Amino acid sequence: MARLMVTFALQDDDPQRREEATQRLLGELRDLAVLRVDRVRGAVEEGAKAGAALEIGQLVLSGVFSTAALTAATKVLVARLQREGARQVVLGEGENRIEITGLSGKDQSAVVHAITAALASSGAIDEGEPAER
Repeated sequence: MARLMVTFALQDDDPQRREEATQRLLGELRDLAVLRVDRVRGAVEEGAKAGAALEIGQLVLSGVFSTAALTAATKVLVARLQREGARQVVLGEGENRIEITGLSGKDQSAVVHAITAALASSGAIDEGEPAER
């Protein structure tokens, strides 16, 4: 099963506002029902109660990535983050990551194709459906 990490920062980067944006994006992506969407859990700071903290501004998409599913999820992601005024979005991890700062409508299509190409090269995408142009 493939996975794609989504991390974003907002213009003012207020933690409460970013948490609210994370919740809205999580809900929209889950409503889409094309991939599994989860919160990222991080380490708890020293002195805090036991357990894992939820990382604000971070989600992980997982499942069987088809071009259609990836295109639909990316459109929701881009639209939500544009409405929230995200100043930076990072998709992926390590060497397989795409950093986005500012996104026009034309760039949105480029993002879909870049992510699709990266997942296809790793063998994580079902090539049975044509890429959206």
